[in-house]
Amino acid sequence: MSVEIDEGIARRVLEVVDAGLVRGVGEPIPGQMCAAAAVCYALGLPHGDEPSCVSPAVRPLMIRLNDARWSSPSARARGLRRLAIAALGSAGTLDEGEFSRRAARLAIQTFVSTALRAEALRHAGVQRERLLQVADLCEREPTREHAWEAATYARAAAYYAAYYAAAAEAAAYADAAAAAADRVGSAATYAVDAVYATAEAVHGNDAKARAAYDATLGDFAERVVCILHDMGSPGAAYLYLTGCLCYLGAPGSAFLHVTESAT
Repeated sequence: MSVEIDEGIARRVLEVVDAGLVRGVGEPIPGQMCAAAAVCYALGLPHGDEPSCVSPAVRPLMIRLNDARWSSPSARARGLRRLAIAALGSAGTLDEGEFSRRAARLAIQTFVSTALRAEALRHAGVQRERLLQVADLCEREPTREHAWEAATYARAAAYYAAYYAAAAEAAAYADAAAAAADRVGSAATYAVDAVYATAEAVHGNDAKARAAYDATLGDFAERVVCILHDMGSPGAAYLYLTGCLCYLGAPGSAFLHVTESAT
């Protein structure tokens, strides 16, 4: 089914998303659906998580990000509302391979580097220096090789300190994203996993970290919105309906909480 995206459709999608989003496809009732199902509902499509107007490269990212551990249905909706709009009409108009490659690079360059810097604060001496060096490499040159190198060093640092490192997991997922960059959907899924692991590396995983998790996930969603806008996804023309940005650079985000500590 071909859908012509216009302002009316964008407004309907926003209305359904703003009722709240849940993990999993849910039920065809506003406030009880995932982001992809909300798009289907707004467009009058059968209930499900495969809206025909959203690119197969974007849809797995939206689903994976939706199913992350947001603090509440309203936080999930707030973090994904702009992505739901920007993704409209991306099917058939987006260079899917390029989108996948950009999603992988985003995970490596912005989020893995953040996770590595957070991990470096747990160490001193050569291990800290090496983690910071690899973080800089990932930031300057977000390649698969550097993501793999990051995972190797983060694992080694965790091994010597005798604890599990979410930073190593973030880098490993980013490596997988880069490796899968030419497979539609796979790179985006791994990229989201890298972002989630980054949130754990930076903020921990207890209940007090929920708002910070929301901000980190929201930062990623907004950066994906920027990619879709840059690549000419039709829905991006209606982002003005969403008002101001909710998360990009917001207090509590991963990017504002990795600071040097005294040793």
